[in-house]
Amino acid sequence: MGASTAAYDALRDAAGILDGAERTLVRVWGDRARDMIGGLLTSHVAGLAPDHALYAFMLTPKGRPLAELRALVPETGEVWLDMPSACGEAALEHLRRYLPPFYARFERLEERRRLSVVGPRSAEVVGVLPGSPDLAEIAPLELIELPSADVRLVRREPAEGPGADLYVPTGRESELRDDLVEAAERAGGGASDAAAYDIWRIERGLPVYGREIDLDVLPQETGQDARAIDYDKGCYTGQEVVARIHFRGHVNRRLVGLRLPEGPPPEPGTELFDAERSRGHVTSVADSPRLGPLGLGYVRHEVAEGARLAVGHEHGPAATVASLPFAGAAPPG
Repeated sequence: MGASTAAYDALRDAAGILDGAERTLVRVWGDRARDMIGGLLTSHVAGLAPDHALYAFMLTPKGRPLAELRALVPETGEVWLDMPSACGEAALEHLRRYLPPFYARFERLEERRRLSVVGPRSAEVVGVLPGSPDLAEIAPLELIELPSADVRLVRREPAEGPGADLYVPTGRESELRDDLVEAAERAGGGASDAAAYDIWRIERGLPVYGREIDLDVLPQETGQDARAIDYDKGCYTGQEVVARIHFRGHVNRRLVGLRLPEGPPPEPGTELFDAERSRGHVTSVADSPRLGPLGLGYVRHEVAEGARLAVGHEHGPAATVASLPFAGAAPPG
């Protein structure tokens, strides 16, 4: 089912409320929880102060991402992992295999759910929560506790666009969502949905697990180095592969935007051709109400921005390679 214009406009122009139905939350605890998780992630979790968060990959020993996630430190001795459900089971199995129970233990964080407020007027909406701070005064990925509402709040990274993610008690999820939707409607937005958010993230060039990120890619191919990889931290699973690519200088392919031709959208996995040569493939598509048919995909590193590639076969309709985020994608705020 496609996204409604209203659900998309809420995210783009005002504030949209999204539930966390497609997210898996995991709690890790113990005296050495941060150290142990730090040995499994590409970012420097061990050095992360309480009340902060970061984005990271969890890799196989061969350097392939089995998960992309946000790690949060709500208090000393505890780490929360927030990830797409598409990689949740693989991440849990990885923790069972590699997390030493003597130093740290883990479980699904069933007592919390994620609600997101996304869009340029998010600060107004978040302000309805008792004790809520001004979002403009919070650093990106700073974790704030709202004791009166029993909510943990994280301001989203610039790459994710304006807004905040709220970790709310499971039993109060419906009540708090209704309050946020009502506030969003007063700000000119309202409830949004996964289909609208998919357009939003494609416009911004945000990869997601199961589409752009899986065991067939390398971390640096996703273009998320600055967000997800700390090249100065200590050892972690898969580090050797990541370091070797970093010092070699480039990967063989990269994630790009695709301005697609009018007509039926290509399926994910559809190949892109330069004459008879396959030069990459499509991973996600969207029909943006503002920017038209768009996609994300991987192309060979030598394929330049502005190149035109045939979709599906060497005589197929042409798509144009674009830099990310797409020009005109970012809303005000």
